[in-house]
Amino acid sequence: MSQKEFVFSAPKEILDMKESFDYPIYTKIENKGFKLLVDKNTYYNKQDCSFYKKNEMKKVFINVKDKIKYQSDIQKYISSIVQNEEISLDVKASLINDIAKDTMENLFQGDLSIESLQDVDTFLSCNIDFILSDELAMKSMLNVMSYDYYTSTHCIDVSTYALAFGVYLKLSKDELKLLGKAALLHDLGKKKIDKNIICKKGKLTKEEFEMVKAHPAFSVEILKEFGETNQRLLNIVEQHHEKCDGSGYPKALKSDEIDDFAKIIAICDIFDALTTRRSYKDKFDKYEAIMIMYEKMNGEICQNYLRQFLQFLKVTY
Repeated sequence: MSQKEFVFSAPKEILDMKESFDYPIYTKIENKGFKLLVDKNTYYNKQDCSFYKKNEMKKVFINVKDKIKYQSDIQKYISSIVQNEEISLDVKASLINDIAKDTMENLFQGDLSIESLQDVDTFLSCNIDFILSDELAMKSMLNVMSYDYYTSTHCIDVSTYALAFGVYLKLSKDELKLLGKAALLHDLGKKKIDKNIICKKGKLTKEEFEMVKAHPAFSVEILKEFGETNQRLLNIVEQHHEKCDGSGYPKALKSDEIDDFAKIIAICDIFDALTTRRSYKDKFDKYEAIMIMYEKMNGEICQNYLRQFLQFLKVTY
């Protein structure tokens, strides 16, 4: 089979998900293209596979036309994958990140629905179970983060930083769920803003920036429309661009009026924006980003959480 027919690969560990698949799975033979590994609806026993036993096979390959079926399988079996001690943390992190990308792309690119928002809860619960399962799991999650800025991947990365920082701060599981969900959904309101403004390469005009400043309120509107009743979650989402000195938006709140979790998300939001590539700028390294936050945003960011965030980075990386 021609390589051009394949558009994505998957870790070989997905073969542990189930005994058979309703789509064919291929392996790559060096200099010889691709070979059918297991046909659809055919029982597969990895113990009988010489490639698997010799550890020569690192990845398997799936045709693009079967990607939706594959994504459905990953969503269905990810809990059992996370619990499988034979699968490495890095592989688990990679698969969870794939689910995150699919979930958030559907949320931002597709039509909103109660189901698409429920998918966020499902993914988040799985992610938190994973990061709490092993003290090294979060490092694996941080290693698979994207460093190119898109709204959907940015939300994933902000949530990953927020969860990692939350674990460092010894937050409870329920607190992690609240923090992680707010971080995932903080930019949801950008769906209501012209994509040409959101994706603009240069500096925004004053009028365009005023439109962008409406996105926290839009996020709250959308969440309420689809039945979100957790007022603290709504407050956190709305406040992620508020600044401790009162210069933020949408309500120009000051430090003691801003939810602590909104302060945490603000730090993670800014840090991720500085350390990711955009069409109009290269990324800063982590040290440069922290220095910018200390030197140019003094008074805007919660200094207590920023100091702790720096310590968290030192411990984690």
